[in-house]
Amino acid sequence: MGNMTKEEIRVELLKILGETSVDFQAILSLSNELMKHDDSNVRFSVDAGIINRLGKELVSKGETAISELIKNAYDAEASYVHLVFKNAYNSHGVLLIEDDGLGMSRDELINGFMRLSSSDKIHNPITPNYKRVKAGKKGIGRFATQRLGNRLTIITQCIDSEYAIKTVINWSDFEVDQNLNEIASRIEYVKKERDRGTTLIIENLQDAWSDAAVKRAYKYTENLLQPEPLSKERQDWENERNDPGFKASFYREFVSSETLIIDEDIAFYNHALATIEGFIDDNGYGYWRSSSSKLEISTPEYRRIGGVRDNNDVPFKNVHNIHFKTYYFIYDTALIPKTLFSYIKNLGNELGGIKLYRNGFRVPPYGEGANDWIGFDESVRRRTYIFPHQNQSFFGFVEIDAKASDLFEETSSREGLIENEAYQELTDFVYRAVITACLEIAGLRERKQTANQKNWDRRPSEKVSEALSELAELADENSENDFEQEKEYDKQKFKRVYEKLSEGYAEEQEEKKRLVDEVNMLRIFAGLGLVIGEFIHEIKNYLPGFDAEIKYLQKLLSENPNALDRVRILDKNIKSFTSYTSYFDKAISRNVQRDTEPINVKERIHAFCETIDNNRRKAHIELSTNLEDDDVFLMDLTTVPMHPSEWASILFNLYTNAKKAIKKDASCTAGKINISCGESGSNVFVEFSDNGIGVDPLIQDKIFEAFVTTTSVASKNSDDAEIYTGTGLGLKIVRDIITSYNGKVFLKPAIDGFKTTFRIEIPKKNVI
Repeated sequence: MGNMTKEEIRVELLKILGETSVDFQAILSLSNELMKHDDSNVRFSVDAGIINRLGKELVSKGETAISELIKNAYDAEASYVHLVFKNAYNSHGVLLIEDDGLGMSRDELINGFMRLSSSDKIHNPITPNYKRVKAGKKGIGRFATQRLGNRLTIITQCIDSEYAIKTVINWSDFEVDQNLNEIASRIEYVKKERDRGTTLIIENLQDAWSDAAVKRAYKYTENLLQPEPLSKERQDWENERNDPGFKASFYREFVSSETLIIDEDIAFYNHALATIEGFIDDNGYGYWRSSSSKLEISTPEYRRIGGVRDNNDVPFKNVHNIHFKTYYFIYDTALIPKTLFSYIKNLGNELGGIKLYRNGFRVPPYGEGANDWIGFDESVRRRTYIFPHQNQSFFGFVEIDAKASDLFEETSSREGLIENEAYQELTDFVYRAVITACLEIAGLRERKQTANQKNWDRRPSEKVSEALSELAELADENSENDFEQEKEYDKQKFKRVYEKLSEGYAEEQEEKKRLVDEVNMLRIFAGLGLVIGEFIHEIKNYLPGFDAEIKYLQKLLSENPNALDRVRILDKNIKSFTSYTSYFDKAISRNVQRDTEPINVKERIHAFCETIDNNRRKAHIELSTNLEDDDVFLMDLTTVPMHPSEWASILFNLYTNAKKAIKKDASCTAGKINISCGESGSNVFVEFSDNGIGVDPLIQDKIFEAFVTTTSVASKNSDDAEIYTGTGLGLKIVRDIITSYNGKVFLKPAIDGFKTTFRIEIPKKNVI
């Protein structure tokens, strides 16, 4: 054909066109040949060998090829795609890819899949029904199939078609020195397999696909996991477009739960320790909650978190209509199966973080790589909180819906948002809500381990000691027995002892870490105590001067009633301040000598009540005691010898907790505190009650443990003084003081008119 003249080609074309059965392949070949005789124009032509070159150059890895085919299913509005690897542990196997997407008509197959560099994704970047942003690269999908195997069968059907379209493409047909458009693949019209969707059958696979390789391929699809709609506005929008979501699942041989290799749940979501979510409503009020099947926490009601730390009824000023959800991971082999541990941890390192979506669209660079927009990594570096909470510990997203969209402005480069007040409040809310949940989870996780782990009630050192004893016994046995005869039996015993040693060692290290963190925190508080002592010592030098100046001002302003009233207020405030310094001065100075003495509880409570009188009045708290009751007044409520300052610590910790609880209860119109004392058998008791918000049932069993607190966490940029306030050590200190004297402290059913009652019992003087 290459030696035909222009006239010969024209005659041959006319002959073919005149026949009843048109030979399209011959017409195409003759037309290509005829164009070579065009002396006025030149045209690009494409050699068929480009398929092989593009397949290797555009898709270098099998994992990339598979991810592109999954993206095509996503772009076709599929709700699922199943990938089935048949006889694929070695090369030459088969890969079947099936989705329930829109499918392709004949025109879409010809002008889409079969057209190189299709412009469809340029003209139509959003899918028609579900409004998905198309993920596939332009024209890569067909080369992906060529990269994977030598033969491709396509079976596709649309919802309104009566039949399915089937075509087979043999990539080996695309040899060099042939025109690409002259290589044809026959179309068949066959019975539909389902209402809509596409099936790709890729045969004679070039690579072997182990489970590890399949899991690597899955990793490439993670960016297709859609954030579920959280805001009502977006839920309504999602319902309107009816997007069912998208899930890719990988199987071996056939589709079955038993043959499932990996999907998003197996990949990592099922191995999250907990789920944390929250939102700021239309009025600026913040809420959060957490749930964990591993810790047996059912999803509770949302709990309020305030725009300021210690008042949950204060709304956020600059932001509203914000939602977030994240999966929380702790990378510990005790929590994640060993077979998946490396994969999940690596996935966390690569893809972990909380991403940001605005009006349904992803906003880079938030949640990518080293981006620490919320401040988790910085918090870890500061060691403010001791539990794992780096960015890699979270897989989640923040959603800004249309109502809040105007609060945030894009940078001029459109990479990220301007860090205005709304942005700062957004990051502050997410950080505080997530850390508050993680604090609670840390305490609950310790209780969970106590309940379910073997021999957890024994100290780790006891486990190690027991295991070493068993090893010694095994050594004695083996010196007496025939090792070959006892080989299997001893192997099992050694295995059990090894596991016990490993478990005990791990627990001992965890306990050591907890104690180190606790000691470090207590060291900080001890240092603060010394600073307070120095401060009180220095401030005493100024008090006489304050008193003299106030008397002078009173005399000077005796003819000015308004000014004199202000001086009286100043005098009252300074006297309140003086009572505090005097109270702590006595407690600290007497404790410096480290002398212990029997403590009269009534005297301590009376002095304490006088000290806090102005403070509690300012906070509108009514204080009642039973100190004036005759039966109590006549009792000698004296404890075993203690340090005088210890009762200051006990009473002030209970008081500050009560104040916070009262402030947090929006329904509490008038705060009340009641302090009662008495004797019970050989003990002196004190009961401290308040009518605040009460103790959350989730932490009642942990309330006296270190770092368990009802105070929400400080902002990420807070200084150490604010961070360490409300860290959850106050009640632990109270418990440690009391138990050191063989006493006890516990929550008891609240007395009438109150929500919380702490009861302290300490042995009476001369009682051993």
